[in-house]
Amino acid sequence: MNLWIDIEALVLDGVPLDSVQGRRVAQLTEIALARLLDQRGIVTRLASLEEKQSKESRNTKPANMKLPAGANEARWADELAQILYRAVERTL
Repeated sequence: MNLWIDIEALVLDGVPLDSVQGRRVAQLTEIALARLLDQRGIVTRLASLEEKQSKESRNTKPANMKLPAGANEARWADELAQILYRAVERTL
């Protein structure tokens, strides 16, 4: 069974990243999230996902990240992957 994650938009408010850094964060986040899913797995209730989503509204509450001012793209990516992994776990 496959899991497809499509992130339409990700807003990092107040983060001073240029477009090259932003693309690098996106690539590193994808790699880090794939690693987390591979290492930790996911809940196996994928079959009930559609039913659950139809009953619940989507939670668009922003997640808060606290990183040091000098955090590099890899650090941002790791933190984003953790947040996304937790969101996947809550969804399933």
